[in-house]
Amino acid sequence: MVTSVLGAAFALLTFGYLARVLTKEEFGIYGIYLAIITTFEMLRNGLVGKPFIKFMAEADEEESKNTIIGSAWVFTLISTLIFAGPLSLGMLVWYWISPSEEILIYAIFIPVQALSAIPSNMAQWRLNADLRFDKLIWLRLSNQTFNFLAVVWAYYAQEGLWTIMIITVIANFNPSWIALIFDWDGLRQVRLATKKWVVEMYRFGRYTMGTLIGGTLLRGSDDFLIRFFLGPEAVALYQVPNRLVNLIDIPLRALVSFSFPSLAKSNKKGDQEAFKREFEAATAFAFVLLLPMAIGAFIFAEPLVLLLGGEKYLDSAIILRIFAIFMAFSALDRYAGVGLDVLNRPQINMRKVIVMLATNIIGDIVVLYFFESLPWVAAISILTFSVGTFLGFYYMRDRVPLRLLFWLKLGTIQILNFVKKPVRK
Repeated sequence: MVTSVLGAAFALLTFGYLARVLTKEEFGIYGIYLAIITTFEMLRNGLVGKPFIKFMAEADEEESKNTIIGSAWVFTLISTLIFAGPLSLGMLVWYWISPSEEILIYAIFIPVQALSAIPSNMAQWRLNADLRFDKLIWLRLSNQTFNFLAVVWAYYAQEGLWTIMIITVIANFNPSWIALIFDWDGLRQVRLATKKWVVEMYRFGRYTMGTLIGGTLLRGSDDFLIRFFLGPEAVALYQVPNRLVNLIDIPLRALVSFSFPSLAKSNKKGDQEAFKREFEAATAFAFVLLLPMAIGAFIFAEPLVLLLGGEKYLDSAIILRIFAIFMAFSALDRYAGVGLDVLNRPQINMRKVIVMLATNIIGDIVVLYFFESLPWVAAISILTFSVGTFLGFYYMRDRVPLRLLFWLKLGTIQILNFVKKPVRK
């Protein structure tokens, strides 16, 4: 959670300086570059990272873990070359046909960053699987702190886009060389890679990658449809409360990162009752932790919107209140997805996300066409996440039943115990 919060803070500060260092045109080019890289990282995390963390958490013997690490290295290299190679080659052809600085930047820096980040990715996945978040924080902050300090220097030195691009690549390579020096990435295990484990990762990862793609489209579908029906100003009005919800989502992402390998290890042991207890404990804790945050967002919607966007966005306070309703239950949907992946049902999790995406798109089109109302679009999100939660626990009903009142009680007890320990000390 500390890593996530500090990362968000550095990203926000860096974003502010970048907006001042670069011209609007340069900032647009940099934004598209980041969008491409972020999408690529998401695909690689879904295809390789998720299955790697799961299989590592489930492995008991050191020999098996080393084989999985080596196979993940091979699979990461192959997938990176398959994704980044044709993209870079296509950009170079485009540059040759119609030369422009923007296309040249994409052609040069995308493959460089994609390849240089592999040791960092491998180390982060490995440390996540081993629950070594004490080391993970150093990897992530080595990237963000260098990037922030270098961008601040570029601001005062009045540097341009090419300098910022070089800074970005170096900042992303920082955790890679740290991982290589301390052997957190497991590069030496490449010689132990096997075709069997590469195939296993592909079989599992193709579904988790599909789930991540569906989730990304789910988050972006509202903005696209609002832009189509109501115009860009409506998108801006919708984005302010959406950003606030994303900030509150930070602790949930941190809890899920911790829970995934732990639950995978618990499920591998074969004790169904123990897995059920651990899953319910993790879900209940996240559910009750987010509940007061959601209530706070509902009550203080106006001052929160005023703080982030200013007076001209005060009308979007009602949207934040609607978001707060589904945000209170978003932990249940997220953990339902985690449970399906852990129980070796990633294809069902992907179907769940596709149904949610279809529900959201159809619902948005209907309310925008007939009502032209942003609050109604936000209300569709409640329906979307309700469908996701119901489907997730419906497909897990043989292992974990949906028990909201019990989880509310269990999570409250856990939170109180969590608070009492440092108070007693």
